[in-house]
Amino acid sequence: MQLVTLTTDWGYSDHYIGVVKSKLYRTIKDCQVVDITHSIEKYNMMEGAFVVRNACLEFPKGTIHIIDIDCNEGGMNDYKHVLIVYNEQYFICTNNGMPSLIFEDLEQIKIINITKVLQDSSFYTFPALDLFCNVATLISDKTDINEFGEQETELVKRNIFTPTIYSDLMLCTVFHIDSYGNVFLNITINEFQKGLGKKNFSIKMDRYNITKISSSYDNVKENNPLLTVASTGHMQIAINKANASELFGLKYGSQITIQLKDEKQ
Repeated sequence: MQLVTLTTDWGYSDHYIGVVKSKLYRTIKDCQVVDITHSIEKYNMMEGAFVVRNACLEFPKGTIHIIDIDCNEGGMNDYKHVLIVYNEQYFICTNNGMPSLIFEDLEQIKIINITKVLQDSSFYTFPALDLFCNVATLISDKTDINEFGEQETELVKRNIFTPTIYSDLMLCTVFHIDSYGNVFLNITINEFQKGLGKKNFSIKMDRYNITKISSSYDNVKENNPLLTVASTGHMQIAINKANASELFGLKYGSQITIQLKDEKQ
């Protein structure tokens, strides 16, 4: 059985998912397609990278991952479609900056520019269908991936939000919001604890003041906010049985200030 995953920003109202799946099932023997998500915000590479990094890297060896988020090739930016091999898995995507957010250590991956695989159309508006499916089929047929093109040594870099930590405060940024409205901050629990040291912290959200880390959403009353640690290791602002993003007006790129004070203050 050949596992193929799909991670895209297509949504569910168009024909894109169906036509790509039909081609994969038609051209790959014993194919099983796994939908990671098609609800990535349009062109949001940060969100796409977050999902792929946390959902796809531990699949079985031999899995093929098709990632189509802002995948137009050429044009003013001259981005190239690439095959990235990591832990004996195959990631078909575009070197548009998003892969650099998924794979930080270049020594762990092999990058091949896809220049010698023919696509089905002379237009470049649907690479997942016209090219990525063809690459996936060749991989499943055990074709030597070095025949796809020349090896690349670099990934296009994309700047990411990083937390700023001072002696009296931390400045964090919202970089992901899940379907429950839980707000992910760009700081991990390890970074948070290191910056906090032996100090106390305070996050003021409207009339609420969060002063401790909760181990569960149920640590507070329903409709009350909390700070917890997501399964990804990032700090997360949530509301028990409610939507933190909507209630506090938080969105991608919103800044959160965490005040720090000595224990005696």
